[in-house]
Amino acid sequence: MTGWQIGTALFFGYVAVVAALPRGLDGRRRVRTVAGVALGAAALALSLALPLDSFANRWLLPPALLLLGYWTSGLLFVSPMPRVERALAGLDRTLAIQSIAARCPRPLVELLEVAYTGVYLLVPVALFIALRSGVGADRFWTTILVTDYICFAMLPWIQTRPPRALEDRDPWRSSVRRFNLRLLGATSIHANTFPSGHAAEAIAAALLAVGAPVPVVCAMFVSALAISAGAVLGRYHYALDALAGWLVAVVVWLVVT
Repeated sequence: MTGWQIGTALFFGYVAVVAALPRGLDGRRRVRTVAGVALGAAALALSLALPLDSFANRWLLPPALLLLGYWTSGLLFVSPMPRVERALAGLDRTLAIQSIAARCPRPLVELLEVAYTGVYLLVPVALFIALRSGVGADRFWTTILVTDYICFAMLPWIQTRPPRALEDRDPWRSSVRRFNLRLLGATSIHANTFPSGHAAEAIAAALLAVGAPVPVVCAMFVSALAISAGAVLGRYHYALDALAGWLVAVVVWLVVT
């Protein structure tokens, strides 16, 4: 088994154990969580049956497992923790996040909103760069998936709503934001992940491109920082979510490397 396959087995096993705990999950959510775990196990079995260097094991199954892990972990959300939300929001007030967002010029606002959604494109771009730079698909997906799995695994214990759900106004005016909110309404788990999967995944992807030419590496890190800035200033995440996501990504990257 590769590193990302072992990480996948451990993550979905962990989700199954947490779902079995008496934590207030209703019967419907438990059934859906078990179904998610079963799908994860099936995808893992398929990846083990295929050659490691197959197209599916490089480009299809790992991102499918990432999304499945995100949606399945979201089923473990029971109810928000107001004290934690107040603490996270308090740090944002100390950092004047809303004031900074309000002063951003419109072109920068639109760019940051595009960057926030762009994380979904950054990962395949990073994979292409990493493969061209000599980073194997196993190392790449182990770093990305383990980073995200750690972020998702915290959801049962740190349950919060995103700041946009608690604040009475949007941080800025943006046409792209309307698209982002519709996309989140259709595809997100409607809960906040701490650490931020967006920020962690973006930094992990940038770190995996370190062996590429310097202009490419700089572009990857600028993109990663823009994704994190869009997540925080756009009020999709708290500032501490992003900082914790960076920490997780760096630690996982160092361990895998």
